[in-house]
Amino acid sequence: MRIDSIVPGGDGIGRHEGMAIFVPMAAPGDELLVRIVDERSGFLRGQIESILEPGPSRVEPACPYYGICGGCNLMHLSYEAQLEAKLGIAREAWRRSGGIDDVEFSIAASSPLGYRNRAQFHLTKGGLPAYSRRSSRGSSSELLGIGSCPILTSVLDDWLKDTSQDKSTCLGTIARSGRDRFVAFGYGNKAYLEGWDRILSVDLGGRSLRFDVGGFFQSNLEMVELLVPQVCAGVSGERAADLYCGVGLFGTFLKDSFAHLQCVEQDQRAVAHACSNVGPKADYAALSIEAWSRSAGAREHFDYVVVDPPRAGLAPAVRAWLARSRPPVLGYVSCDPVSMARDAGFLVQAGYTIEHVSLFDFYPQTSHLESHARFRLG
Repeated sequence: MRIDSIVPGGDGIGRHEGMAIFVPMAAPGDELLVRIVDERSGFLRGQIESILEPGPSRVEPACPYYGICGGCNLMHLSYEAQLEAKLGIAREAWRRSGGIDDVEFSIAASSPLGYRNRAQFHLTKGGLPAYSRRSSRGSSSELLGIGSCPILTSVLDDWLKDTSQDKSTCLGTIARSGRDRFVAFGYGNKAYLEGWDRILSVDLGGRSLRFDVGGFFQSNLEMVELLVPQVCAGVSGERAADLYCGVGLFGTFLKDSFAHLQCVEQDQRAVAHACSNVGPKADYAALSIEAWSRSAGAREHFDYVVVDPPRAGLAPAVRAWLARSRPPVLGYVSCDPVSMARDAGFLVQAGYTIEHVSLFDFYPQTSHLESHARFRLG
């Protein structure tokens, strides 16, 4: 069979006798011999038996663990082809899930390797850092001990290669704490480890942001520096809302352009850091966005609202609140183009126009994609 394109999740897709077949590790233009491993209603899943003729974008992966490790899934494509695949994924998602086919997408490229500041590791029985193997379910027998990772920043990769007693002491302490996994964050010249270090501050856009090492923070600081200005520039007014605010990444910058700022986040550890990062100029609610949307504070008029929901996108209650409150400008940040496209279709039906949609390649060598769209009412 021949592979036509890459779909959300990173598989290649082709057809045989009219049936769609999804094939991991395939490249557009590949001519493959494929073994069918799963049959579903309306499609099949295959596995590459041999590459009869490689497509023009297929390259030799930059990592010896590729295909075994459960992390990267597009490293067999040139970086240019990865960007083109992600543009195609976004276009198709907006067409199929949002009913929108007239959007022009821009895409901001990252450093293809050495970009990732944050990674999650398991520990092997011998106490060494490990990733999960591909298609594993998290058992200890399915861990892959690693000594290097080319997508990590140099400080994290150097930490992986370190064989010093200090590293062994840190990992021993983490193992004795009973954690089955931990986060490592590389910043400056140090690797900060969940279970050993607690709080980390990073400088972004001239501001300092604090967060828990084990809490959520963006994994590609290079791309955050591009995303934040686009989300926060060109808006001002009396009142703004930063929903799903996390530790206040956007609110830290939005506070300069609005007299009042509302920050909402259900993770109480993150809200505590948002209070520190954004400061006293904002009001804070440690609630789910669904619960907050029913509160008195949600009945205020907001000149600008920014949302950064989880992968599932906006819950129905949040979409209903937006339709009722109708902020004149809405910024939408997403880690999933399919759920974002679905919500974009709803917003267009509710009377919003799409000002622009930008893609940010936060995670080269993988099929994950960060997006930002700005909507205006009317």
